Amino acid sequence: MPDEADEDALARDMIEVHGVEAAGVARANARTAALAGAVASAKRWIRVLEVVQRRSAEQASGKHTSGRYTVQEES
Repeated sequence: MPDEADEDALARDMIEVHGVEAAGVARANARTAALAGAVASAKRWIRVLEVVQRRSAEQASGKHTSGRYTVQEES
């Protein structure tokens, strides 16, 4: 079973390659896997989608992340 670091790395790569469309690609992959009956794969894609959405929200709010933790600079 892939670990969380693999899912984070995949999400990061997807954002780099697909940009704002990364969430849509992950969602489509999850749907395709679910329709094919590949439950484990569908669940993994859903976790990747969650990471992509979290990173997109953090970028939109101006937060910078390092791993799982948010680093905020003091003004």
